[in-house]
Amino acid sequence: MIPSERLKGIETFVATADAGSFTAAAEQLHLTSSAVSKSVARLEERLGTRLFERTTRRLALTDAGAAFYRTCVRVLVDLEEAEAVLAAQHSEPVGRLRLDAPATFGRLRVWPLLLQFSQQHPHLRPHVSLTDRFVDLLEEAIDVAVRIGGPDHWPSSVGHRYLGCERLIFCASPDYLASQWHTDIIRRTVSHDAVLYGKADGTTGPWLIRA
Repeated sequence: MIPSERLKGIETFVATADAGSFTAAAEQLHLTSSAVSKSVARLEERLGTRLFERTTRRLALTDAGAAFYRTCVRVLVDLEEAEAVLAAQHSEPVGRLRLDAPATFGRLRVWPLLLQFSQQHPHLRPHVSLTDRFVDLLEEAIDVAVRIGGPDHWPSSVGHRYLGCERLIFCASPDYLASQWHTDIIRRTVSHDAVLYGKADGTTGPWLIRA
């Protein structure tokens, strides 16, 4: 049987890896940054290996830490599911909900809805990751993901539902417009310099323009 303090240390480690810093993890766990740091240090000492590379700016998982993280996530998910099965008599959903969304879109669109959702389902513990990096939904045990783009952005084995349309606009600096502007922007769009969101394979999707 795993002692409760060891299990708590694993949960703290996973929260730190997800948050990217002791301070951010401490805010999520309602602990002090020092308490989180010491908990991770005790875990590293017990395992006899470093789980994080520490810099002045952020934390990064070591190879051993990344492998341990994946195992810990699966274990915690299994525990959550076991608790949910035992609590099945409750009408309210219970346990941890791991949600992933693009950083800016998540802050603007997902957070407000999530706060309302949490009030409606107090027994759920949302664990939110807002990032623009490619996330393997199955590998990182994500329950729900919000994505911008078509179905080619996720595996065919993952169920999906269309939520709505997010309108985008073209923006350019005055200097660029003065040097590059063409009156026929629809025909000349392909030749403009642009900063775009890309897919996981490095390509970009088609531009659908409504004049």
